[in-house]
Amino acid sequence: MKILYVITSTDVGGAEKALLGLVRCMAKNQQVKVISLKPLGKIGVQLKETGAQVVSFNMKGIGLQAVGRLKREINSFQPDIIHAMLFRAIEYTRLACQKSSCKLLTTMHFDLSKKNLFLRKMDSFLKHKDFISLAESKNTFNFLVQKQKYPKGQVFLIQNSPEKYLFFNDLSIRNTMRSHFGYTTQNCIFLSVARLVQEKNPQLLLDAFSQVFQKHPSARLVYVGEGYERQKLENLVQKKNLQRAVLLAGEQKNINDWLNMADVFVLPSVEESLPIALLEALKTGKPCIASAVGDIPLWVKTGENGCLVPPRRKKDLVKALSFCVENPLLREKMQKDSLKKAEKIKDSIEEHQLLYQKIMEESFHVKTLN
Repeated sequence: MKILYVITSTDVGGAEKALLGLVRCMAKNQQVKVISLKPLGKIGVQLKETGAQVVSFNMKGIGLQAVGRLKREINSFQPDIIHAMLFRAIEYTRLACQKSSCKLLTTMHFDLSKKNLFLRKMDSFLKHKDFISLAESKNTFNFLVQKQKYPKGQVFLIQNSPEKYLFFNDLSIRNTMRSHFGYTTQNCIFLSVARLVQEKNPQLLLDAFSQVFQKHPSARLVYVGEGYERQKLENLVQKKNLQRAVLLAGEQKNINDWLNMADVFVLPSVEESLPIALLEALKTGKPCIASAVGDIPLWVKTGENGCLVPPRRKKDLVKALSFCVENPLLREKMQKDSLKKAEKIKDSIEEHQLLYQKIMEESFHVKTLN
């Protein structure tokens, strides 16, 4: 089987991590090629390590000329399946496949409802080219069918999931990490694993934490991730005199270690579909404070395994953070509830493998697998 993956970027993000997991698996026994429209990021480097062929178009703007290059790549590689991820890669690949008989699969990996009307209309106009439109969350599935008018028989749900064996609860890792960074049992550590961009609301989290820290000086906040908001965060840390309480750790490979170190995972995003980072946190047994957007309310229940908060509501976020600091025994119960929730996470890589095989055997039917 020859599989061509097309993705907008290979920076660190949920879609990129999902692609990396797929390629790690598929490249073992199949011929796999990956095309990144933008310059290769850190995930791109890891993709090369899988043995797959990786090509970057090094796009820095809209770059519609990439459609012609995609056509040439498709004609040269002759894939059995093309799988495109993220908006620009999906639309460009749809255009490149207009006159071909390629079996094109697409996965949004973002909240399409937040795109402007023109882009949503473009998506609706080109959707017919998909052989199957994959939804990584129930929220995306419903939007595609109800609002974008995708035929139900075209949309198939494979929910996001972390790589199977990479995330687990481990007390020894927790103790080692906390000792390394000088955290004690008295510290309640909040951890955010996300790109430092406006959609993830890192500044709101810092503002809320600064209020909590005034009352609870043993609280700590750690950001794992990079992005254009970093400089603003650094300035705010200095301005609010939070240097000893806040760690901007940057991008990290060993996310499981950082999750085990923490007491509570926090994701105050403005928009999400089904964030892989949240599912990783559940697999390590973290209580979760997260915005009530996308599919997050299906995985986080206030009072059970964390707290749901309205997006952009600092007051509610402060309350949730304070509640977790002040109730260590309840955090232990929430940890157990998160681990129970994690047992319901399906392996999306296995589901993709089965789907690809069904397509090759020409035995795929949405109703038989969905």
